[in-house]
Amino acid sequence: MDTTRAQDLARRAASAATRTLLHREGGHTTEQQTLTIARTVEDVLRACRDPDVLDTMVSPAGSVHRGPAGVYAWTVADTTIETQAHVEPNRVVFSGGSAQDPDEPVVTVEAWPAPQGLGSEVVLRLTVPAGTGEVGGGLAFTMLYRLRALLQTGEAPTLGDVPSGRDGKR
Repeated sequence: MDTTRAQDLARRAASAATRTLLHREGGHTTEQQTLTIARTVEDVLRACRDPDVLDTMVSPAGSVHRGPAGVYAWTVADTTIETQAHVEPNRVVFSGGSAQDPDEPVVTVEAWPAPQGLGSEVVLRLTVPAGTGEVGGGLAFTMLYRLRALLQTGEAPTLGDVPSGRDGKR
């Protein structure tokens, strides 16, 4: 499979998964993933309030932009959810995605010191529609994995064109 086709498939799968999560009618459940990140709790929580970092976490499926009054707009395909960030000790909560319950959390990131000085234990929770647990769990893991890569290496994993010392025929 060529790189362009793989990129397109990954983009379409991520977009479909996130579109499923943004369709928030009926019951819901919370999906959770945990990773250790070799950065301080403060670094992790600061990054989770940065719209550029959040945008990197959800791409290529969508984007995140911070607007006036601290509103974070999470957009995938043609669906946008506006949330407010609530900063609490050891966590950032993005809520407001539901018209029925504007205080319902959509995305929650918690960070605690990891044992033996190994950085931070980071928990990411997504509130997802009932029946989409596998998709929600996968998206939660992908977002958290991309956050860890960004904080530890300065770049997020991608299927995009990457520089190579080889010509395109190998």
